[in-house]
Amino acid sequence: MARNNKVSKAIYKKHLSLYRHINDAWIFSDLIDPYLRDSAKKLRSSKSNAKRFYKTPKKTGWVINKRRDEQIGQLFHAQSERGIFETNIISMISRTEAFIQDCVAIIACAYPQKLSILADKGGVPIEIVLENEDRNDLIKRFVLLKCEGLMFAKPRDYLDKASKVLSIELEPDTIEAYIEIKASRDIIVHGSGVANKVYLEKSKDAARAKLGEELPIDRNYFKSVVVNLKKLSGQIQTKTEAVYE
Repeated sequence: MARNNKVSKAIYKKHLSLYRHINDAWIFSDLIDPYLRDSAKKLRSSKSNAKRFYKTPKKTGWVINKRRDEQIGQLFHAQSERGIFETNIISMISRTEAFIQDCVAIIACAYPQKLSILADKGGVPIEIVLENEDRNDLIKRFVLLKCEGLMFAKPRDYLDKASKVLSIELEPDTIEAYIEIKASRDIIVHGSGVANKVYLEKSKDAARAKLGEELPIDRNYFKSVVVNLKKLSGQIQTKTEAVYE
């Protein structure tokens, strides 16, 4: 593989951006957690039955909602126990997927011969050919199209294809950790936080709950997500740098 300093620098910048986003998510959660817990404790212990007024948006303006202190305390408690971690895990996975797509696009655009890894039997859509007379523009459009479709595959499959495009090999434990995190994210979004058969099939030995049990999403798990996503990003960056630098 021919060396390409420009490619390795581009991936390094993407890595730094993701790394910062993940670190910021941890810092924010770590700073706000004591406030959430303290507020939850005070509000949940309130003896007042008075309802306070809270404005929430609607289509034509605002609507007033009434809540007792205890009810607001429950909201703070839910966020401190689970909610703040769930929200950040969803965000971090989205940013990690975008990072993988960006890295694949950087390499595929620089080395068009790798398009054969991304392309399917259908070839290049005729509308892309007609809309792009310039060869470089055609390649970019086709790469972006394929990168968008790449992430609809199973995590193991798109990591495998991405690794082939990048000419690297990710460590097995890094792959398994990412698959479990992605499966947990899917349960948070689509499964109300409860482990189902799909989660168990995806996570296999890394599964953290039995069928029908609520997945633990706490500070300790959030810490492991931060560590493992940074590990994945770091491996992609260092391994591609070794190939293209």
